[in-house]
Amino acid sequence: MRSSLLLITLLIAGTATAEDPQQQPQENYISHLCSAAIDKPDGSREFYLQQIKNSSMRGQSSSSLNKTEFDQDIAEKVIEGWQSLTPEQRQQATTPSGCQQALNKKLNGA
Repeated sequence: MRSSLLLITLLIAGTATAEDPQQQPQENYISHLCSAAIDKPDGSREFYLQQIKNSSMRGQSSSSLNKTEFDQDIAEKVIEGWQSLTPEQRQQATTPSGCQQALNKKLNGA
């Protein structure tokens, strides 16, 4: 009985902390792009798209039940956001967190 109650509690907690499924790919793609952009801030659209795609696929287990499809439209939106940053904004986005903040602000208007 006790282990059943513990299992139910863990399942409820896991469900409550799940992210918005619509926002999750964009956040992941922003993170992947920032990793690539810090090393190569003036990369091409094709370079960034391939980096995001490779990183996204590496993050999925081959045995995962909930495999997500790569969403090229969202990835391209993220890349467009990066490439539309001003040189001053890119200068401030030289760390992973700075890059993610700049892109979130650009893409979400926050």
